[in-house]
Amino acid sequence: MDASEEGIPDKKSKKSCKYLEKWDSRMGLSHAFFKICSCDFSVSHGGRNDVSHHEKSTKHKRWLEAQKHAQTMSAFVTRNTTEADQVMNAEVKMAMLCARNNASITFCDDFHKCVAEMFPDSAIARKHSAGKTKSTQLIKGAIAAELDDELARTCRSQPFSLMCDESNNRRTDEEFVILTRLYDEATLQVATKFMEMPICNVGNAENLYEKLSEALRKRGIPWENLIAFASDNASVMKGRHNSVTSRLKTSQPHVQDLGCICHLAQLASGCAIQAAQVPVEDFLVGIDTHFDKSAKRCEIYKEFVDFTDSDHLQLLRYCSDRRLSLLTCVQRELNQWDALQVRMVTPADTYISLFGVFLLFNYCHLVSPCTLGLLQQS
Repeated sequence: MDASEEGIPDKKSKKSCKYLEKWDSRMGLSHAFFKICSCDFSVSHGGRNDVSHHEKSTKHKRWLEAQKHAQTMSAFVTRNTTEADQVMNAEVKMAMLCARNNASITFCDDFHKCVAEMFPDSAIARKHSAGKTKSTQLIKGAIAAELDDELARTCRSQPFSLMCDESNNRRTDEEFVILTRLYDEATLQVATKFMEMPICNVGNAENLYEKLSEALRKRGIPWENLIAFASDNASVMKGRHNSVTSRLKTSQPHVQDLGCICHLAQLASGCAIQAAQVPVEDFLVGIDTHFDKSAKRCEIYKEFVDFTDSDHLQLLRYCSDRRLSLLTCVQRELNQWDALQVRMVTPADTYISLFGVFLLFNYCHLVSPCTLGLLQQS
C-alpha cells in the first residue's frame, strides 16, 4: 500500500524563488513573456489585468492543453541500471557513511565480509568488496572531489564567510585549516563545510594569505562573495598593519573581521579572575597536580567521595590552551567540592605532601563554592 492509498499527502517539493533574467521579455519592460505560449504581449496598459486576460485567451488554453498531453524527454530515454552499478552505489554510500560519521576506515574491512552473511539472498551484498583501501580511494578520489566542486559552485553564486586556524606542530608539517560557513539551500540551514587544509610550515602573514588566496583562486571563487573572516586573535591573523586580515582588506575592503568568540570569552573570564584576585586557575592546576602522580592519594580520595556521598567522577586537568575548558573544570570541582574540602582538611592521610599543605593554606581560603559558582554563571 502506497502513501496515496493510506491517505498520507505527498511531500510538497520546494519551488525556487530566485528571479531569472531569462524571464524578461525581448520586447522590453512594457511586455511580458509567457513560456507556455512562447509569445510576448503588452502589459503597459493593464499590468496584471493584461496577464489575466491572456490566460483566458483561446491561444493560451490551446497551448496549455497541449502541454498537459506532451511527453517528457525522460520517457524516450531509459537507463538500464546494471548490477555492477548497484554494487558501486552501495560501496560509495558505505564509504560516505564512514566519512560523515567519522568512523574508522578499518571498519569497512569487517563490514564487507559480514554483509554477505547478513544478507545471503542479495547478489549486491555478495559482491560488495569495498575494504579500507578501496573505501579510502573512493573518499579521496571521488566523493571529496565531488563535494569540493559542489562547494565551489555554491561559493561562486552566493555570499559566504571563512574560518581559518593554523597548527603549531613542531615535529611534523604545520597545516592551515580553511573552513567555509554559508547558507545551505538543501537543508535550509547555515552550515560549516571543509574547504582545504594546505601545508604552511612558515606561518607568517604573507604565506598564510597566499595559501588562502590560492584556495579561492583555483576554485574560481570571487573575493566579492566573501563577507566575513573569523580566526584566532593572534597578531599574525588580526594585526593592524601586517596580518592576514589587513591583506584580506586589500582584496575585499568590505569584509567583516570576526575574532574567535572562544578566545574573547577566555580573555574576559581571565580579566574577571584577575580583578577579583582569586587564583582559580592555579587552584585547578594544583588540585590536578596533587592527585595526578599519586595512586595512594587517589584511593584515599575515593573514600572521601563515598563518605560525602558524591559522584565518582574523574578530576579534570585544566589546560589554558583549551579556551573553554575552564567552565568544564569549574563545574567538575563544584560537583566534587565536598570531597575535596574534606580531603584537604583531614589529617588522616599521614602521607599528605607539602604541596597539599601549601594548596590548603594558600588557595582554599580564597576559592570557595560561591566564587566558583559566580565564575560559572559569568
